[in-house]
Amino acid sequence: METSYTWHSGARCVDPRWPLTPTLLPDELLSSWLVRTALAHGCRPDTLTRVVWPGTRAWTCDLDRPHPWANLAALASMAGLSAEMLLATTLWPIVLMLHPNAAVHNSSWWPWILPLGCRSRTRAGGLLCCPHCMAGPIPHYRQQYRLAWHTACPWHHVLLIDRCTSCHSAIQPGRLGVDGKLSECHHCGQSLDRAPPVPVVDTALAFQNFVDARRQSTIFYGQVALSFSEWMCVARVMVSYLETVARQPSAGSRLFCERIGVDLARLKSSSLGLPFEYAAPAERAGLLGQAWVIMQAGPERFVELATETKLPVTAFPLPVTGVPEILMQMVSVLSQHTRHKLARPVFGRTREPLEVWHMWHRLQRRTRRNGIS
Repeated sequence: METSYTWHSGARCVDPRWPLTPTLLPDELLSSWLVRTALAHGCRPDTLTRVVWPGTRAWTCDLDRPHPWANLAALASMAGLSAEMLLATTLWPIVLMLHPNAAVHNSSWWPWILPLGCRSRTRAGGLLCCPHCMAGPIPHYRQQYRLAWHTACPWHHVLLIDRCTSCHSAIQPGRLGVDGKLSECHHCGQSLDRAPPVPVVDTALAFQNFVDARRQSTIFYGQVALSFSEWMCVARVMVSYLETVARQPSAGSRLFCERIGVDLARLKSSSLGLPFEYAAPAERAGLLGQAWVIMQAGPERFVELATETKLPVTAFPLPVTGVPEILMQMVSVLSQHTRHKLARPVFGRTREPLEVWHMWHRLQRRTRRNGIS
């Protein structure tokens, strides 16, 4: 099996107040370690967090994100770990690497970070895990699986899961009972390692391995040297373009994809029309695999084909801040279409049952997202 990188090295607890505090494993999420600590002491996760942060309902939000009330120094004093190490188990250091201005432009949603869709104790999406890893001696949830470019386990080369394959509930270890196990579904008790393995998308795994290996180095996009955050910004714009193509492919987009080597058959359009970060692992794998093809072609080839196929500038939505110069140059060659008058809405059209079903579930998902923290 291949050796994967880690975002933090883990740590042993030194003189913890809680006698059965487990060792923090490499790359383990803060929420995963908190659940393991609670279960080791025979209590529910919310009981443990109320001791650390009295008067809070910690599990109604995403504990792996920073929160003003989550005083890590208080947790560190009880667990025998440093506050710096606990901070390293959260998503915040990775967010700053991906988005250097995140501390200034604080947001509830960041590109490349998988949201959980928290509303009270319910989740629109679950924590991701590898079924084979869950059969290991110490099941736990990894930091890297909260990153949107991760769709496969680097050790077992199987697709990650975010739902129980038995009851289809989002994986929420924070809702486990006293007798629960981290490798089990909180809802039905099914062991997560019983999920049937799904093969990886090779090009998506190539994207994943490339990004992991270069997260702390300069990346060349064609002949242009980019920082990690700049390269990821360009890649995210390409993913957004492919999302649009998957939903509504135009003649120009089809021609562009054909010439650059994108296989449209591998793109899976989200049935709910949600952003890339909310998509299931299989959907993200299809998009990442084809985004890798575009990124490998380089900016020169992109400009050449985009000019020939007359792609519109509206097909590549840019972020509000932090747009790399190379991306601005690439988009500047795209066609500027004239504005059209909006057609009057047609009322009274009978919709197909499947279309109504999609609209209803899209509304439900967006309602749940209203409380994302």
